[in-house]
Amino acid sequence: MFSEPLGRARHVARWVALAVVVGVLSGLLSAAFLESLDWATNTRNSNNWLVFTLPVAGLIVGALYHYVGRGLERGTNLVIDQIHSHSEWIPFRLTPLIFGASVISHVAGGSTGREGAALQFAAGVTDPISKRLTLPPADRSLMLITAIAGGFGSVFGVPVTGAVFALEVQRVGRVRYDALVPAFVASFVGDAVVRGLGVHHTHYPLFPSVTWNWEMGGRVAAFGLVAGLVALLFVQLTRTVKKITATYISWYPARPLVGGIILAVLVLACGWRDYQGLSIPLAVEAMNGSAAGQWGTKLLLTSLTIGSGFVGGEFIPLFVIGALAGASYAHITGANIALFAMVGAVAVLAGATNAPLACTLLGIELFGGNGIVLFAIACAAAYATSGHTGIYHAQPIGAHKSGAPRT
Repeated sequence: MFSEPLGRARHVARWVALAVVVGVLSGLLSAAFLESLDWATNTRNSNNWLVFTLPVAGLIVGALYHYVGRGLERGTNLVIDQIHSHSEWIPFRLTPLIFGASVISHVAGGSTGREGAALQFAAGVTDPISKRLTLPPADRSLMLITAIAGGFGSVFGVPVTGAVFALEVQRVGRVRYDALVPAFVASFVGDAVVRGLGVHHTHYPLFPSVTWNWEMGGRVAAFGLVAGLVALLFVQLTRTVKKITATYISWYPARPLVGGIILAVLVLACGWRDYQGLSIPLAVEAMNGSAAGQWGTKLLLTSLTIGSGFVGGEFIPLFVIGALAGASYAHITGANIALFAMVGAVAVLAGATNAPLACTLLGIELFGGNGIVLFAIACAAAYATSGHTGIYHAQPIGAHKSGAPRT
């Protein structure tokens, strides 16, 4: 009579053990990555001449992916695709490749992020483990979702969001509850490893105290619709840049080379140095009440950077774009700039990632629970506006019955 509960307990214990391994590996990699990006940012800020290396950096990144990582330029879309298709194994070489290429992109000044890289290098160390253990396809899918959770939670310092993001982003319209336990374990363990190593995350202002009323809800809902359009604009512009470069530049390494030339000219001619790299200080300024940042500038530079072939990810740039767009919207409408900057940061992400639940939780973890209702309204509206178009084109749409055992 106890065989079924015992079997269940062993099954859960097995997945907890695997998730701990994934979380530790993800946390160690994220800690090293965060420190490397800090070095890259400080080096770039102390040496303005590095902007002239953007074309060379683009050529190096393009050559690395063309000759060492052909097929791996799909990035996070490759990871999501393998959760469902199981058509190929994700090789370990993706981990050093995305790690090194991202640092090169940042030190030269490409407008790129870090979360996408974290998801990829976590998957790069996790999938070989699945292969070594000869896990069946259903279990391999859970391991890749666990890797996404470990990578995201550890690199951003938001363990709850990291887990929910992994469960939600793998398919539009369906949360993978069968991966609930390993996702949460990996995300919390990864975050604990980063913090235990003394690596610090950015501290954001707390959400301002506001009195909820229907007028405020209507304003936030209206802005959520705008945020969805901003996300849609980013996705379409990035895809257009990719299509143009692929059409007119046949040799892959030359695409980020040309992109680097264009980026360097724009940064130098327009004085856009603050929009290079992560640009987190711009978002923090907006969240402290400044409306000086230009969301269109960050959007343009990021679309050119990612679309031409630089790597690192779109998550943090979209976070910054959203904060600046929210501040601009509030400045025009006479609303609270800090409030709309925080709401905008998560709403644009919700529209671009098709993960409104995770982005609502992101707002809570970063800015506090006072804004939970406004975060939820804006993220839902942005998701509705952007439709199923997002930065992860590999996301399947709709419900799917999985044969994987529940954990």
